[in-house]
Amino acid sequence: MQISHKYNLIYVITKLGLLFVYDLETATAVYRNRISPDPIFLTSEATSAGGFYAINRRGQVLLATVNEQTIVNFVSGQLNNLELAVSLAKRGNLPGAEKLGDPKNFEALSINLMRCI
Repeated sequence: MQISHKYNLIYVITKLGLLFVYDLETATAVYRNRISPDPIFLTSEATSAGGFYAINRRGQVLLATVNEQTIVNFVSGQLNNLELAVSLAKRGNLPGAEKLGDPKNFEALSINLMRCI
C-alpha cells in the first residue's frame, strides 16, 4: 500500500498485480485494474509524481501515476461522483473541473502506467 500525499489517494497493490485506488478522505473506490501479469513483490512511493514504483517478478520497474488530464472527468463521468471530482481538482490543482458538465470531454483512462526499464 502506498499513499499519494500529492492527491490524497491510497494505492493498494496486491501480489497478483492488481491495483486499487481509493480517495483518502472519503474511502471512495476510484479505480481498479491489473497493472502487471506477473507478481509484484516491492513497491515504493514516487513522491514527485504522486504515484508509486513497483517491481514485478520479471524485474520490470513500473511507475503508476494519476493522469492529471483525465482523472477529474473520469471520476465525474464514469464514477458519477461530482463531489469527489471537484475535491480532487481542488486538492491536486487539476484541470477538468471547468468541463464537468460536458460528457464529450470524458476519457476512460485515468491512470498512467509506464515501464521504466
